[in-house]
Amino acid sequence: MRIAEILGDAPLKAKAADLARRSGEKIEACYDPDRRVYTQAIGVNHLDASTLQLISMNYLDPTSERAGAHLAGLERDLKADRGLFFRYVHADDFGKPLATFLGTAFWYVEALACVGRVDEAVAALERLLPHANHLGLFSEDVDPQGGQWGNFPQTYSHVGLMNAVYRIARKLDQPIFF
Repeated sequence: MRIAEILGDAPLKAKAADLARRSGEKIEACYDPDRRVYTQAIGVNHLDASTLQLISMNYLDPTSERAGAHLAGLERDLKADRGLFFRYVHADDFGKPLATFLGTAFWYVEALACVGRVDEAVAALERLLPHANHLGLFSEDVDPQGGQWGNFPQTYSHVGLMNAVYRIARKLDQPIFF
């Protein structure tokens, strides 16, 4: 919609508005009012840490009760030890996940910062940093005992780290130097 506004393209703006409305309807169809969380998909009870992005991308107002309740639900069901966070915990085509997806732990840090829990975000980030190897590189996954699994090095993990640091720095009103 912003691009359409800049270009002065009314048909493109209308199409973007329609897509935003339709996607919002689909997202809201995933809301479970009893648990006060957004589920992985319409008609499914499973939680997925990708829905942390609803907070960090401002679909949910980070200051709202709904964002706080959703975050609490994800913490309750998907948070692991040592700063780690499962993407989901239900069995998929490969069985029940044995390792945490590191990118989701950084999404969690970012969501914490968004909702104003900045001290917790910093602490969570500090717990994640030791999961890098001796060169400071992260893998795709980390098992609950700390071993690196999956693709290595993993871009998603490093982008997640940068986004989490950036979000914390913005909340602390600090300059970022890379």
